Order: sequence, then C-alpha cells, then structure tokens
Amino acid sequence: MLNHSFLPVAVATFFSLSLLSGCAASYPEAQTKISVGELTVLPDVLEETSGLFCNASTLVSLNDSGNKPELFHLSYEGKVVETDRLALDNIDWEAITASSTHWYVADVGNNKGRRESLTIYKVNKNDLNDIVTMTVTYEGNEPSSNMPYAHDFDSEAMVYANGKLILFSKSWRTGVAKVYEVNESTQPQTLTAFAHIEGLPGVITGADYDAARNLYVIVGYKSDPFGNFDTFIAQVDSQFVPINIWPLPAYKQVEGVCVDDNGNYWFSEEAAGHRKASLTEVKIIQK
Repeated sequence: MLNHSFLPVAVATFFSLSLLSGCAASYPEAQTKISVGELTVLPDVLEETSGLFCNASTLVSLNDSGNKPELFHLSYEGKVVETDRLALDNIDWEAITASSTHWYVADVGNNKGRRESLTIYKVNKNDLNDIVTMTVTYEGNEPSSNMPYAHDFDSEAMVYANGKLILFSKSWRTGVAKVYEVNESTQPQTLTAFAHIEGLPGVITGADYDAARNLYVIVGYKSDPFGNFDTFIAQVDSQFVPINIWPLPAYKQVEGVCVDDNGNYWFSEEAAGHRKASLTEVKIIQK
C-alpha cells in the first residue's frame, strides 16, 4: 500500500530519488505483445486489494494494513463467492501465494521502514486453524536508520514455485529488487538476497511464477507524491533478468498478479483517488 497522507514529510525524499520521480518511465521494446482486457470493478470489500492468486476456477485476494484477516475467493468475473476469516491479525498483509496444500500469507508491508521483524503465515487449506507462523528479518535492516519510502527493506510480492517460497523486495531507494528464499524449516531466520533484479522501471508490488513459460511475471509502478503513476507488467526469466516490460498506462496502483491455467495473467488494482479497485486479464499474443 502507498499512503499519500505521508506527503508532508516525504516530499523531499521523493524528489531526491530518480526511481520515484514524476517523469514518465522509459520502457525497452518488448519482444512479445500483450492484449489487455476490459477492467472489472471489484466489490467495495476489496478496495484495498493487495495480493492475488489464481486457482483453477477462482481467484483469491486479500486486503492490506488494518483490514480484517480475510481471504476472498472471487469468480473470474470479479464477484466474491466465499470469504475465509483467519484467526490472525492483519498488520500489513501484502501478498498471497499457495502450494497444493497450504496458503502463504505475507504480513510484510513496511513502507515506512519501521518494522524489524516480519511474518509469513502458512495456512492449511483443509484446516484454516492449522497455522504455522514464520518470523523473518532482512540482513542489513536497521529500522531506526530507514527513511520512509526511501529504503530497500520492504516487500509486497511473494511466490511459491518449484517447492520454494520466494520474496521480492520493494526497493524504494536503489530500484534494484532483492530476491530472497524463505526456508520454511528454519524459524526465526534472517533473509539474505540470493539474486537481484535490475532494469525494472519501478518498484515490485506483485509477482507470480509462470510455470509453462518458466519465468516470473511481475507488476509494479513508479510514482510521485502527487498521485501520478507509471504502471507496468513484466516478465523476468529464471535468472531474474527482465525480458519483457509492458506499460499499463490506464492503471495506477496495481498490487497483485497471478497466472491462470491457460497461461493468461490477471492483475488487481487497489482503489486510488477516484478509481475503484479493479481486476484485469492480460493475454500474451504469440508471434
């Protein structure tokens, strides 16, 4: 979540960072074209939608900081068909992913940089009261030294792929995303980046693994303190090198992305300004 109510303190910081400047982002020519479908407005209960996961017949989403600890199951037409209430607190839920047996909910939002430890919940799909709490910290994180919206110890994107739980940083300061693997058998743990992503035109706010194409799909944006957004969707290969970046000029605060069984991408957008929360499908156009 990007909170523009922090504007008075953050203006100087934002202007000092080229990552968050108000200038339009420059995108390299993509190797493949996409088709962006029509926007579907989401129900008001998901106005702060943050994460997104694709199931065979439904999507799953959640809201971020301060909202109820709920998982919303949606039809692909954007209607809520079921809601699961978890016996947890929602400090700042930012991402959801899943294995065949468990949900993973990331309470890792840290825009202001004040959180020292963060939490990932592993929830049994067959018993929502069976929850494992994983506590993580970032190597090198010193909350007392972090400037709000100008540090690299934040995250809003998490993926479960090939038996591994992967967390992507929202690197406000450097613009170089850090990629972490969360070891489920070691608690608590300090995360050390095993890879970096350079060349994206903004911060990462959502991610998923595209198994058919053996790559990651990522959404994010470049923003300024006046509510201007340059939003994008991108493909990153298995070595974490961007291979396609497409602008999403009609969108603002895109927060979640997932890959459906047909290889199509879906992304969610949080309500911002006069815009409602939304859901949109993206199809890859084969050459």
